[in-house]
Order: sequence, then structure tokens, then C-alpha cells
Amino acid sequence: MKRTYVGSTIYHIYLSLLHILKDSNFNTENRGNNLLFLIESTPFIETLIPNLKKNFFRDVHIISERKIHRQELGKFNYSFRRKATLLPYLRKKHTILIEENEFILDSEIYLCDTDSSKSYFLYAYGHKKMNMIEDGARTYNQRHTRLEQFYKTYLTKTPIGGGFDPEIKAIFAQHPDRLPQPIRSKSKELNIRQVVSKLDQSTKCEIFNIFLREQNFLFAEGNHALVLTQPISEDGVIKNENEKIAIYRDILSKIPGDMNIVLKTHPREHTRYEEHFNNITVLPGLFPIEILCLKEGFHFNHGYTLFSTALTNLDIVNKRFFLGKDYLDKFTTKATRNLVKNMVVDL
Repeated sequence: MKRTYVGSTIYHIYLSLLHILKDSNFNTENRGNNLLFLIESTPFIETLIPNLKKNFFRDVHIISERKIHRQELGKFNYSFRRKATLLPYLRKKHTILIEENEFILDSEIYLCDTDSSKSYFLYAYGHKKMNMIEDGARTYNQRHTRLEQFYKTYLTKTPIGGGFDPEIKAIFAQHPDRLPQPIRSKSKELNIRQVVSKLDQSTKCEIFNIFLREQNFLFAEGNHALVLTQPISEDGVIKNENEKIAIYRDILSKIPGDMNIVLKTHPREHTRYEEHFNNITVLPGLFPIEILCLKEGFHFNHGYTLFSTALTNLDIVNKRFFLGKDYLDKFTTKATRNLVKNMVVDL
């Protein structure tokens, strides 16, 4: 089995690993011939490549991100002539796309959405139909109106995204029944908890060590609260970093005083929380929080986040608090406000 995966986040990597295991019927000896392209958006993600190549991927390649493309192609070309200009541009910029073309054509393709550089794969290989692996909460939100879909399809001729493009034949999602109605018929289940429950201990350790081999995150037994932060200032969801710090300061004030606070930073964040908050444990960003479920010794009585669906994936958290609706007036983007208003979460 040949598979090509295209993603941009730590979460994408984790879901791709789980999909390989499930699609290989949990065969530890033969996981197929897999290739991974990562869009350059998460700082230091390239440091994971050696471990990813050990047992899961034949090779891993980094592709430049949309911001660079818009600068070098120009806004007009990127907006209205993307297919005509992006394909030759990226093939020249990343010759590995030409070198791997035959393999990609002969493989099953799994995109984590169709935005940014991932649209290259939709344009180049959409004729053979491809798959999409969920992109977190965004996948479960109706992001575009019919008018916006019409505009993208017939005027700008850019990918719609979110699984709505006709080139996407299947969407692997944790909660297929929660996908927007128009794409629900494409759904296939890829449930983290179900897949992890079928892994042997050796495979769990193997995945854990991809991200945290040299780290020791064992916590002493106690009354712990987990806080999952998000790149809301980096993504322009709020005005600035000061506003973000104020939001998280307010969230921390709501946590019972007898709890030990453990704050997990998002991989794309630049904020150094340890400089703003005392008496908390700050975990680094470059690992998916879900891998703590792979080893014993991690347990949290409370979990807090604004709107990160990662919290729903953690059976090591007793009680979950999604607080995004408390700060709707702080969010500057309509898409985020709608996402938070319409979120369905497992408490």
C-alpha cells in the first residue's frame, strides 16, 4: 500500500500515524510505503523528521507556506490565477515535488484540508480523487455560504476547503455524524480513542517517543488542572498578545486554588507563558497533547480551553471546561465566533 499524507500541524501528524496503523490492520511488520509532506507553519517541526522516518514514513519533506507564495506570486495571481501560477512555481521552488510525482500518482492521497500549499496537491492530483483527514474543530463547522462556494468554484477557481471540494471523496473524522450535512455522506470514522485502544504497549511507546523521547513529563500524583492554550494572537483571532495574556489570566483565576496548574502551549505559539504566570508548570508545544494518553502516570481532574477540540480527545481528564463563549466579544474574526457558538463538545 502506497500512501501520501499532506499536513501542517502536530495534530495532522498524529492523526496520520493513527491512520497508517488502522489502515494497516495494526500490522507492526508491514505499515506500507508512506510519504509525508509538511507545510512550513509550525516552528521546529522539522526536528521530528528523523523519528518520523524510522518506522512510519519513507521520507518527509517540508514545503513552504501560503504567506511566502502570496508574496512571491503576488496577491492577484494567488487569488485569481492560483492553479496556473502555483503549480510551476512550487515545482521550481521544491523540485522534490517533481521527483516524487510518480509515487504520489500511484498512491492514496490524504490531505489535512486543501488550503495553503495543500491546494497544490488538489490541483495536481484531484483528477484521481483523494481523501481528507479532519482539521480539528474547523472541519465540523460550515465555513462557507453557498455564495462563497460559488465564488471560489467559478470566479477565483480556488479550493473551497473543509471537504467540500468535489475532488475529495472521503473525509476521515472523529465524529462523522457532526460533519456539516452536505459532506456527511463522504465521512469515514477515524476515532483517536478507538484506534489507541487497539494498540499494543510497544506501539504506544513508539509513537510517544517520536515526540518526547528525551523528555520526562511524569507528574506526581495530585490535584492537577490542564490548560490548553491556542495561537489566538498569532492567528489574528484577537487584537494582540496582551489581550491573549489577559484572557488566560482570567481563565487561570477561575481554577480552584488547590489545583496544580499545567499549561500546554500550542505548537504555533510564540508566547512565553512562564514569564507571565507564576507557580504553574508550562509544557512545550511540539507534541500532540493526546499522546499523554499513551502512557500511564498522567491524570487531570480538570481541563480548560477556549475552543480546542483536543480536550475532547483526552480520557485522562475528568471534567472539561470549554470557555470560548465567555470571550466572544474579544474575538475579532466572524469565523471564530461562529465556530465557538456552534461547537458541539463531549464533556
